[in-house]
Amino acid sequence: MMSLLREIAEPSKRQILMELRSGPRSVSELVDATSLKQPNVSNHLAKLRNRGLVKASKIGRQVYYSLATPEVEAALIGFDRGEEEDSQSNASLDDLSKQYARAAIAGNEAACTKIVDQLIRQSVPLVRIYQQVLAEAMRYVGKWYEVEAIDVGQEHLASAITERMMARVVHFAPPTRNAAKTAIVGCVAGNYHSLGARMISDFMRLAGWKTLFLGPNVPNESFLSAIKEHHPSLILISVAFEGDVPTILGLLAQLREYHHENPGYTIGVGGRMAEIIPEEFVRAGADFTAPNLMVFSEEILPRIEGGANLPIGVFTNHKKVD
Repeated sequence: MMSLLREIAEPSKRQILMELRSGPRSVSELVDATSLKQPNVSNHLAKLRNRGLVKASKIGRQVYYSLATPEVEAALIGFDRGEEEDSQSNASLDDLSKQYARAAIAGNEAACTKIVDQLIRQSVPLVRIYQQVLAEAMRYVGKWYEVEAIDVGQEHLASAITERMMARVVHFAPPTRNAAKTAIVGCVAGNYHSLGARMISDFMRLAGWKTLFLGPNVPNESFLSAIKEHHPSLILISVAFEGDVPTILGLLAQLREYHHENPGYTIGVGGRMAEIIPEEFVRAGADFTAPNLMVFSEEILPRIEGGANLPIGVFTNHKKVD
């Protein structure tokens, strides 16, 4: 064990061992991944092999190196976590969101996973991970895309990684309460940016609601069909772009008309346009608008569950606009 710890403590050898955690690598692949010189990599591999920390397998003319035992990988994971906790324990959530955003657009899912796993181990609540790290990181990604610092492929890559990170956070979340009421969550037709709505849906489910997530680009008739079939207590609609506003105004009119004959549900609007023109949605029939998950979870949902009078109104950050 002491021999193993000494090898891990040496930076160049640790680089090589960390790369081998992902699977067998050739010398040339390790040179590319670590930026070490080829003679140095070969020399380190020879020493690691002599100490029983790596093994070599010949496939054709190529030799591939891999970790020798599960114990070596376990030691690496422990060392990695220790370094990670030292470097991240004092980092603010804003710093972590920036680190996450840079890793996500680069397709570095391993780095994104490290950030999320560290927050999970620190028992940071789901709402804070979602809103202050993942959502904030995607806000950076959106800004970089708008100024053409990244392309659409990188933006989609970051979104896909974030969806998987959200599933990871939910997997390790505390057990849910029994579902008492039903909520329907979805994005208005034309809105394919569904991460925010998905975050709300996950939170609602963990808060004890039976949540039906309809996803992106939901036609108005599909919203109405779901409402008629499932009789929800809460309807949450996300709208991202100015061009989608007429669609959601039409949906709100339909929901209000249906509500006269079938009372009992509350209507909320979120997404980017809910921050820009919230009063217009309330005038059209929404009971409230929410700028983000944190405001919804801390300010709006407690009022709904407490039987607050409708309409609840417009919220900006943590302040209600009267």
